[in-house]
Amino acid sequence: MSKMKNLELKQISYQELLIEVQEVYELIHKLTNSYVEITSYVSTSLIPYLSFVCDGLDYFHAGTSKVHSSWYNDIEGNSVQELIKENRSALKLYSEYKRNKVIPKLEDDTVLFNELLFGNYNLIQKAYIKLFGQHDLGIYFFKEIDYANTYQLFKNIKTLYSDNKGIIGPVMKEFGIVLANYISKANIYPVSKTPNKIFSLTDNFTHQDVYFKDSKRFDAFNSTEDKYWLLFLYNYYCQNNFIRNIFPVVLGVRGNFYYRMKFCTYLLSIKGLDLLAKKVPKITEEYSDINELINARETIVPIKSDLRNNLFHYNVVNIPYEAFDGKGNFFKQMIEYSVMKSFEEFDNQIDQELNKYQKLISQILF
Repeated sequence: MSKMKNLELKQISYQELLIEVQEVYELIHKLTNSYVEITSYVSTSLIPYLSFVCDGLDYFHAGTSKVHSSWYNDIEGNSVQELIKENRSALKLYSEYKRNKVIPKLEDDTVLFNELLFGNYNLIQKAYIKLFGQHDLGIYFFKEIDYANTYQLFKNIKTLYSDNKGIIGPVMKEFGIVLANYISKANIYPVSKTPNKIFSLTDNFTHQDVYFKDSKRFDAFNSTEDKYWLLFLYNYYCQNNFIRNIFPVVLGVRGNFYYRMKFCTYLLSIKGLDLLAKKVPKITEEYSDINELINARETIVPIKSDLRNNLFHYNVVNIPYEAFDGKGNFFKQMIEYSVMKSFEEFDNQIDQELNKYQKLISQILF
């Protein structure tokens, strides 16, 4: 491809990023105009997604006078750019590790998470925890759908927590403000005329400290290896529910950013399932659907497909410039060129596979 075509393709990539920046900016705008209770229920879950967009902006704005993470002061010794990259990677939920590294990482983070949970306990409470362990796991529900859990959310703040154990609240708030400010300054489009307030009822949201798996009194902090895998799967289960329910229903995110995140979390979920099948092969004997889901992924988005890279990064590669007509939806045109089918057909296929995945994980866990 000629240098001119590469430049034009990069311009299309950047234009698509700015379209998605607007979606996320409107999301933030809705949150700031809504009930504090609802904001508190979803704000921590949003940090990796905001970081995802900011990381894309960092890539395109490097070396320019446009807003960049280097505009912002370090947060308690952590550069904003590094925090953005760390929190963006939180979406992967350990799927970036090789199968022999996943359990040790889960173990290390669980120790930190457990420490956070009872960090403010008194001596008697800590003695009890030392004897009997920490059994509670906080789970967030929207209309009885579990869309987040405190372990998953801890992964979003782990980098900040490790160096700032005593002041994690203020540090998290500062980082969230920086992300919102970054996106606000990068947005070039006016707020649309759609409602700019969240209308979901606060009663739709609930939070409970419960045993992770009531039927078997599952202890999320037990060192038994297979229980770490259950928690590993549950994180994907919650993440999928967040993207498929909180984004479109509560936050009104139904554009390209919503589809990008849904497709990304599908690929991450199946990669995690593949890790599980290789690490704990006996589970595929009990749940044969695991191999079916993994094999289906290869027909939908092959592991070596350029589409995967183009979904996780805003710089589109290995697609001819002519695949974009300059008038339609660039994101949908990228999908259609890559999979050789209509966007609607591809989206329906992903939804069907995610439905199967969520049903399977529910069977394994509950």
